[in-house]
Amino acid sequence: MSAPLAIGIDLGTQQLKVLAVDLERTSVLGSVQAPIHNIKSGPGALEQDPLQWWPLLSRLTRQLIERLQLSPAAVRSIGLSGHMHSIVPLRADGSPAYHCLVWADTRALPQAKAIGSLEGVTLWNPSIAAPSAPKLLWLRDNYPEAYAATRHVLFSKDYLRLRMTGEMATDFSDASGSLLWDFGARQWDADLLARLNIAESLLPQPQESTTLTGFLTEQAAADLGLRAGTPVAVGAGDVACAVIGSGLESPDTLLINAGTAAQVILIQEQPAPYVPERGVRYLFELGIDGKTFAMGALPSAGLSLEWWRSLLGGHLTYGDLDELASDRLGTADGPLFIPYLQGTGTPDIRDDSLGTFLFMSSSTDRALLTAAVMEGVVFGVKRCADALLSGSATPQRQVLITGGVSKSQIMRRIFASAFEATALFRDFSDVSAIGAVTLGAVAAGEADTVAAFLRRLPFATHEVAPDPALAERYAVLSRRHREWAEFVAHIPMASERG
Repeated sequence: MSAPLAIGIDLGTQQLKVLAVDLERTSVLGSVQAPIHNIKSGPGALEQDPLQWWPLLSRLTRQLIERLQLSPAAVRSIGLSGHMHSIVPLRADGSPAYHCLVWADTRALPQAKAIGSLEGVTLWNPSIAAPSAPKLLWLRDNYPEAYAATRHVLFSKDYLRLRMTGEMATDFSDASGSLLWDFGARQWDADLLARLNIAESLLPQPQESTTLTGFLTEQAAADLGLRAGTPVAVGAGDVACAVIGSGLESPDTLLINAGTAAQVILIQEQPAPYVPERGVRYLFELGIDGKTFAMGALPSAGLSLEWWRSLLGGHLTYGDLDELASDRLGTADGPLFIPYLQGTGTPDIRDDSLGTFLFMSSSTDRALLTAAVMEGVVFGVKRCADALLSGSATPQRQVLITGGVSKSQIMRRIFASAFEATALFRDFSDVSAIGAVTLGAVAAGEADTVAAFLRRLPFATHEVAPDPALAERYAVLSRRHREWAEFVAHIPMASERG
């Protein structure tokens, strides 16, 4: 195929994906993906070896070209997406001084608490173990030789771009997820860096996500099976790419990206520092048009459904789950499921496992429990949304839902009825990869704007109206669920019970 193409690369926590879009027809040609090896060396540890990313990416790009019979010369742009917060410490020659510390690595919790206890410092996000700053301090405290050898700190996608172009760069979205970002000044927080004794020279200068940051080198092109000189955009973190790829533009639309975890996202009119009393929320730069967005999270959304399916034997499909639950939705005296299998997310923050079934009886069967799991996930997402919207000056008027969970017809019905709003569902779930493609196309001049490119993509949007009877029952059940979720979220840890 010789039609002009754009490629998007999405480096996720679990897998690496490469996607190709035909720029003439603005249609997705196909994608390839492969799992990424996560290194779990001890309690709370989650690392990845950046040196393994490159051969994996080389294999996938060549596989995509071969499978779709693409011409490397037809690739006009490359865009990048990668897991946020994660850091890659590099020596002066660009080689890793240590493994990539992945966002889900929780060993930096003591360092996060130390940052959170600093007086006279404005924090725009909660100081927890996930962001980059605590991880960098953890590296300094536990591997001082590796830290002393570190001359550059890049985020996950930025390491891939370094291998592609030889250029050190990052974008505003990844910078904003570091806890070292001043949203008011839109630059690195010099005061906090000084208080933490972190040299600003370690960090690259952030740029807009549609900035053209370099071109494939001869060596990179030979490895990837692509053409030397292919333009590469700075790209964005995976959550920002998901926002972009979903087409979210307006503060009056609430985006729910429901995959393994669920993110609830709202475009912000004006960023504000973190206020713990309003509940846990996370603030990020979008990376384009100077926009920011607030995010709430439920760590176990699709994970809860997959966990429940595996408990039923694993032979059941998600369609079977839909059938099991279909006539048991909204059961007034049925069980409740609290979906905190991997902690609470928003508006509370607990890392310990608190998943719970409540109100089971001898007549409770697997159909009732299946309905409870599905509803519990949506109620948990709604609790996130309510916390996020409580501080918003713009009333929510529309709900846009993407991600694998939303493929279920029953989940669509539950979402629309629980939110008491017509919900919009996108057919395409790989929104981070589409966001990466879009950023690359704009950077290379293959599209005028992000919005213009996205409007050309032929992804169907389906509207699902709330079921009035079910919405009435859910108004009661979701309040009951919220009360118990709050109770569960504040149960003392075993070590605190005495």
